[in-house]
Amino acid sequence: MNLIHPIRRSLRGITLVLLTALAACGGGGDDTSTGSGPTGTTPPPPPAASFTLALSTPKALILQGTTLTLDATVTRSSGFDAAVDVAVTGLPAGVTAAPVQIAQGATTATLTLSAEAAAPHSLPTDASVTGSAGALTAQQHVTVTVRGVAGSLDTSFGSNGKAVTDVGPTDDYATAMVVQADGKLVVAGWGNGPLGYAFELVRYQRDGAIDTTFGTAGKVVTAVGNGADQANAMALQADGKIVVAGSVDESPKGKSFALVRYNADGSLDAGFGTGGKVITSFGSAVDEAFAVVVQPDGKIVAGGHTLSATRGLDFAFARYNADGSADASFGSNGQVALPITVGNSRDSIYAMALQTHAGEVKIVAVGGEGDFQMARLHADGSIDTSFTGGQFGSVIGAARAVALTPDNKIVIAGHAGHDFAILQLTAEGQVDPGFGGSGRAITAVSTTNWDEAHAVAVQADGRIVVGGWVYSGNGSAGDYVVARYLADGTLDAGFGNAGLTITPVAPGTKADEGRALLLQTDDRVPTVRSLLAGSANDSNYDFAVTRYWH
Repeated sequence: MNLIHPIRRSLRGITLVLLTALAACGGGGDDTSTGSGPTGTTPPPPPAASFTLALSTPKALILQGTTLTLDATVTRSSGFDAAVDVAVTGLPAGVTAAPVQIAQGATTATLTLSAEAAAPHSLPTDASVTGSAGALTAQQHVTVTVRGVAGSLDTSFGSNGKAVTDVGPTDDYATAMVVQADGKLVVAGWGNGPLGYAFELVRYQRDGAIDTTFGTAGKVVTAVGNGADQANAMALQADGKIVVAGSVDESPKGKSFALVRYNADGSLDAGFGTGGKVITSFGSAVDEAFAVVVQPDGKIVAGGHTLSATRGLDFAFARYNADGSADASFGSNGQVALPITVGNSRDSIYAMALQTHAGEVKIVAVGGEGDFQMARLHADGSIDTSFTGGQFGSVIGAARAVALTPDNKIVIAGHAGHDFAILQLTAEGQVDPGFGGSGRAITAVSTTNWDEAHAVAVQADGRIVVGGWVYSGNGSAGDYVVARYLADGTLDAGFGNAGLTITPVAPGTKADEGRALLLQTDDRVPTVRSLLAGSANDSNYDFAVTRYWH
């Protein structure tokens, strides 16, 4: 019996059954997957072991000669549980940090940054914090800045803490300063150059280098009229435009208010007045502007003095619409002349501030000669009779600056008898007895020579920063002065030398005069610093700006 054919027929039948079964299961083709995923797909590989790194702060400010701790935290995933080594690189000069390890099973370790006592003040420096475990790494960045004690000159600014700029070929006098939204600083004043006595502006980067994108190589010089021009004050509009106020001296009239508005890049704003300039006279006599503010509605108020034939110099206000035209809703055709003292005296406005009080934006003006003089106006230019103000009883003195506290009190700075003098008023305008015991604080920066405060700013915590100058020794060579007071009017012993910092800016015994002060915030550094601008006399007077730690 031949069995070959029956066996072949049986094998052929078995093969057909298997092929049919495979076809029913979708097993045809080349797919050889045996995973548990969807039919015909390859399951994803298991996630790789990894970790991420986080820091307790992105900004570290370290005082010379101290240490600062920084927590590094790992977050593990996919079963990773090994130890992670953490190291810091790219630190400023004079700062070190020993590597640390985040142990197996732990999540956090503390890095200690150490600054040498002589570590130089630094600009914000981007340092890298790297965690590593075998071939795995993760990284974060921290901005590290080395600082000095409160009140010390910040030597990371400009050249060793000072930015000195000759604007023209002869003397240049800086009188005002603003900080723009991008942190750049604009300093204004006046000097004598090819255009004669003219308005001068310089813009600096936030750390003191000249900003060459502003005007011509960082500088702008503007002749306002046909005579001598003097810029005394500056304000920044909400749209970034820059308003500078002062005077122009033209024959035969003499001095008049002069306003110039610039675009943010330093070019003249053609939409303001005539080609960016406005000249205002109160009469046929002398008018000078020393102060300017921009209201929330965009109107501009300039303050100074006008000469009366019978009363001497009186407070003078002029308000302008946004295009530079006179605001007819203010005073008489946009002008207010206000005598403060009786007789042939000098009542000059040297500074102004806008105060929202009783639901109204009011204008606070301070100045005088001999003693502090002040007034508050309603929005329409009428005098606010509820405001009484205060004085020092001096025969030599003047109020030079005004600022508001966080609780709307009014701080006025100047000098009385050639000593720093601070007066604080309540929000209503009366002397605040809680300040200095009588509303007043007097500081003899020099017990044997003259000193005058010319600028004031108030910190968010209520402490008061005052800038000015002092004559050193027995001569008339001035040095910059920055003083800080507590909210109660006492000098802040934690700032400088018992509340005071004196800085010679020009070499040797040359004269320096601090005139404008502002507080500089910086998104790179978790602190506020103060800037003092004025003039420093080397071979000529030049613009000069200094910066101080808080």
